[in-house]
Amino acid sequence: MIKFSDKKWLNIGSLLEVFTFAIFLFIYCGLLWVKNTFDNVSIDLIIFNILSPLDLARCGFEIRNNFIKQVLGPTIVTLIFFIAVIYLFKKYNFYLSIKKFSIKLKIWIMYILFAFLILFILLKYFSLIEYVRQQMDRTEIYSKYYINPDKVNFKFPDKKRNLIIIVLESMESSYLSKKEGGLFDENLIPELTQLARENINFSNSDKIGGSLQINGVGWTMGALVGYLSGIPLTIPIQGNEYGKHLKFLPGVTTLMDILNKYGYRQVYMIGSDKNFAGGDKFFKQHGNVVVKDIKYFKNEGKLAKDYWVWWGFEDEKLYSFAKDELKDFSNSNIPFAFYMLTIDTHHMDGYVCRLCPNKHKEQYKNVLNCASKQVYDFVEWIKKQSFYKNTTVIILGDHLFMNGSFFPQDTQITQRHPLNIFINSAKKPLSPKNRLFSTLDIFPSIFDSLGVEYNSDGLGLGRSLFKDTKTLIEVMGYDKLNEEVSKKSSEYKKFIKGK
Repeated sequence: MIKFSDKKWLNIGSLLEVFTFAIFLFIYCGLLWVKNTFDNVSIDLIIFNILSPLDLARCGFEIRNNFIKQVLGPTIVTLIFFIAVIYLFKKYNFYLSIKKFSIKLKIWIMYILFAFLILFILLKYFSLIEYVRQQMDRTEIYSKYYINPDKVNFKFPDKKRNLIIIVLESMESSYLSKKEGGLFDENLIPELTQLARENINFSNSDKIGGSLQINGVGWTMGALVGYLSGIPLTIPIQGNEYGKHLKFLPGVTTLMDILNKYGYRQVYMIGSDKNFAGGDKFFKQHGNVVVKDIKYFKNEGKLAKDYWVWWGFEDEKLYSFAKDELKDFSNSNIPFAFYMLTIDTHHMDGYVCRLCPNKHKEQYKNVLNCASKQVYDFVEWIKKQSFYKNTTVIILGDHLFMNGSFFPQDTQITQRHPLNIFINSAKKPLSPKNRLFSTLDIFPSIFDSLGVEYNSDGLGLGRSLFKDTKTLIEVMGYDKLNEEVSKKSSEYKKFIKGK
């Protein structure tokens, strides 16, 4: 039955219906996009990006275009169709008769459908039940195993060593050949392999390898927190503490805080926007680190005001700017810590710069070849500088590449390992091979590589890989550690809220 109506179809109720439908639709399309675009994404990462909203202007153009095509596009088209449906319902009052009962078709039926679809995706692909269960449970891991750096005595060498940490986006030891410890038939990062072979590489096997990725460190900001503070970045459901204007883990003592206390000059350099994912807050609020990003170099006149490729500017320029910075450091007697983060190897498929070879059909393999050569040349340049003999250089892959289809079929996440290389370390490790460790264990290991003496076996939840102390994975197992760091903790709340 159809009844005509003279009522206005566009009113506050209709606008609320459109707005609610748009929200449901955007969430649904967004979750499908995350599932199809990224691999091994946790709910922690989704919540973190909700609380630190995605800025499309700061993303790589492939991700930006993919997001527009698969999320914004379908949302807008479907929304236009929905508005047309509302117009028909409001204008003509549709009725459906079932067994003499007239039931007006309600728009909220669509809301229920979308709610079920969203819930299904969260349950099937993002382990929602497990996440909620962990949030309801509590862990004692911090009360039992966390070593507070504030309660540790540090003794630096009379002549403090400089520190250079090169964090390589999505760099895994898995890119090596099977013969050398990786997953591929041919070695995709030969120069990095040479550096790992000639220096210290902590490995899960007797070949070149790396760490096991645990919950809370599977994206760049989580990895940086893990490497530099010895804890994962976990976000409570009610965690508005990660809002735009609040402090970033003010209750945590990081590597930067300690080096600042001992008189280090510190700089963090990135080829993208410093505000993305809270990186500027983390470094500025811990140790007064100077952050230099694309805006900085534009203001300095080193980049054109309208320059933008990939996520900002390519790694080739980043290495060039890093050389200038290190030359400036070398003119001072003040010890320095220099942190840099590359971006060309980011998902999706990486960025092909003018230096990249064209050896492979798969673009990402060419990008990996290029990244390996660039970091090797940079390290070789460092070795020729006057400050090198008193400088530790550390190369770290931040997290696993977020495209599991790039790897051989049926590859498990525990078969893949973020890469680490310690160059010109002040100490030699007792047993660097056949270790089970995580990102967190790099934190205390950095101090050993600087020749710093400290009266504990580790820092944070990390245990130094230079010593014979067992890591938490070696003590409790990978699955158990993963489970414990995902639970709620009163101690972790203090990290978030402050001391």
